[in-house]
Amino acid sequence: MRHRVDPLVRSLNAEWESLAAMPVPAAWSLAGSTLGELLHGIADDPDAALGELLRRHAAGDELAGRVVMQAMLGKLIRLAAQDARHCVGDYVAECWLRLAQYPLARRPNRIAANLALDTRLRVRAGDDRRPIADVALDEVGVPPRLDVSRLVRAATRLGLIDREAGACLYAVYGLGLRSHEAAEPLRISAALVRSRNARAIRQLAPHAATLVAVA
Repeated sequence: MRHRVDPLVRSLNAEWESLAAMPVPAAWSLAGSTLGELLHGIADDPDAALGELLRRHAAGDELAGRVVMQAMLGKLIRLAAQDARHCVGDYVAECWLRLAQYPLARRPNRIAANLALDTRLRVRAGDDRRPIADVALDEVGVPPRLDVSRLVRAATRLGLIDREAGACLYAVYGLGLRSHEAAEPLRISAALVRSRNARAIRQLAPHAATLVAVA
């Protein structure tokens, strides 16, 4: 029987096909003339390459983070395959959050393994930690006391996210629904709920101070 590919993985791989031919930005001190070549070359010196990309991602370069995500995708798929309670989308969304929070100065070695471990621990511990809304707001950089509906309205009003992304964020982090529970009223797939939320969190993180001020 043919193995079924998760829709989110299919979407990420399709997106990468269009990105792979892009030239590596001149400011990046990494080997490879295209992003595809860069990705294949990461294995030659993974900590140096991933460290450079994470530094740029932390400074606001989303493309750098996207390369790291593609490099991590195989590991995330394997982690999800070993987890009966969580899907690939849960691991992808959590890994996006880990990229921005990775303590590079303290853990410069075995970066890929550390990212995978951090992601696994957070995904599997998620149900036993704080309410999901508090976790999400902390990762964006917004205090948990700020109401999610106000955060979503402010982000939408400022044009940081669209209404569709706002609806997904509110359903999951405001109402506490799981992705498959939010998917039905939103009339989209659970994978799309997870994808929109992961992207929205990445978009909002650099604007935390503004959101606190206006929400």
